[in-house]
Amino acid sequence: MNDASFYRYKKILRCLWVLLTISFLGLYFYYADQVTVNNLILFLGENRTTVLIAYILLSSIRSLFLLPSTPFVILGLGLYPNSPLFVFFMSLIGIQIGASIMYFASSYLTPSTLFGSKSEKINIIKTKMEKYGSWIIMGWALFPIVPTDLICFVSGSINYNFKKFFFAILLGEALLIAGYIFIGNSIIS
Repeated sequence: MNDASFYRYKKILRCLWVLLTISFLGLYFYYADQVTVNNLILFLGENRTTVLIAYILLSSIRSLFLLPSTPFVILGLGLYPNSPLFVFFMSLIGIQIGASIMYFASSYLTPSTLFGSKSEKINIIKTKMEKYGSWIIMGWALFPIVPTDLICFVSGSINYNFKKFFFAILLGEALLIAGYIFIGNSIIS
């Protein structure tokens, strides 16, 4: 994929994201009287399988938009407040799929096309990865302020061992999600 087509693709995705957001906000305000807690509970009860599939799908593809996983874990707690273990595993599955997508996407995209001027910082991360590997990946995944998708992309671009990458992300994200769920349940209670 050349730079021009990538930027066109990126622009289309950004426009699509804005259009979807505006559409959802418009629908919300148009049907504000019908968007109540009772109606949402009724909808979720009638469409459990569809909601679950949509939740996992959105958790998986959010990495393509470099969106953090935190809102999706919180959304999961809202959707399934009595099933924190279920939310934990479903969130982890979505995050692992998204991490794998970013790992393999690095074969098609270069750091300069994805991150522009910040691609020089990617080279610094690559150097550290060659030395500390899994520890950096796990720590990065555990630290909520930095985008995990970035380290997934870098891991793929340097051909870091996929199994080591996968388990480092799994462990880091598992600890982070467990913390979110613990804090979220404490707030809900």
